[in-house]
Amino acid sequence: MKFLRVLQLVLIPCLVFLSHGNLNAQDESAARLEVHPADQAAASTNSEYRVHLRLRTASLNRFSPLSTAALPSLPTLRTQKLMSTATADATIAAVPPPGFYPADLSSPFGGPVVMSAQSHPVYVDCASTCWGNPAAFLNNLGKSTFIHVADQYVGMTTDNRYTLGRVASISYPILTVLSDNDILQIVHSAASTMGTGYGHIYHIFLPKGVDECFVGTTECYSPDNLSTFAFCAYHGSVTYSDIGHVLFTVEPYQNVIGCSMLQPSPNGALVDSTSSVLGHETFETITDPDPPTGWIAVSSNGVFGEEIGDLCPGVDVSAPYFEDPISVLNGQKYEIQPMYSNTYHACSFAP
Repeated sequence: MKFLRVLQLVLIPCLVFLSHGNLNAQDESAARLEVHPADQAAASTNSEYRVHLRLRTASLNRFSPLSTAALPSLPTLRTQKLMSTATADATIAAVPPPGFYPADLSSPFGGPVVMSAQSHPVYVDCASTCWGNPAAFLNNLGKSTFIHVADQYVGMTTDNRYTLGRVASISYPILTVLSDNDILQIVHSAASTMGTGYGHIYHIFLPKGVDECFVGTTECYSPDNLSTFAFCAYHGSVTYSDIGHVLFTVEPYQNVIGCSMLQPSPNGALVDSTSSVLGHETFETITDPDPPTGWIAVSSNGVFGEEIGDLCPGVDVSAPYFEDPISVLNGQKYEIQPMYSNTYHACSFAP
């Protein structure tokens, strides 16, 4: 994982379209969205744009500069924290096997967290079944005990704080490769309709065969091009001049080598691959909505800057598939990754 400060360009007019099918009956109640000129304009004039990537492999360049000049530079913070690593590690109590991971989460900048929110799946150019059933997973996650692993970071323990909100579908003219500017247009369209602020999280689902790259970089979701295939998904936040602050995750098609779940799994490769990555990004949005101002690892050089999900990847970085434990959420089995708990100094499915 790493933080990425990205350049933004106005969208190049889309001339080539990819067809991914029509919505089916189960999506009839979804809000139908369109991208208008106002959404395009807002995407190119935003501020405070931050993202955090789920990298598909380890990265030697894990520590990119922070997103905002007002914060200390990451190398400076890294040096300060490494000086106190020995003292910090000595205070971490041992836990039973399989042991603890060498970095509890801290909030060095005291940034906001998400104490309650509605999650809004936004399906781009395909029915919800193209990704399994993300809405059902989000509903089950919000009603599970697993979601309470986040309680220790947000300071609340009540049930039903993270609920399934409105579902939306959107038709978007897609070039063979989308940019993050395209994503910001879609996010603006959804948030203009369904709400802004820390009480809403928009999950943008991209259909099979669609790549996405950050403008001006070679950081891409591109399973068809391994030389640029850097990440599986990401979460972020952006402040638009007209509607304000918006939280979002981007969920490309996960059932590809490099992002998918090793089989067999309880619900098959499509559902569990989608669900594990969606859970990862949802937890990280809750605990670090404006990366990296929230809860991140700062006490260990090897995982410096990682978030609640990064410390528990469930994969050997040399392996082509993720392999996670089986957990029960609201009565439904999923193969999904656990999240890091400061309480246990380890990865956990329980608060």
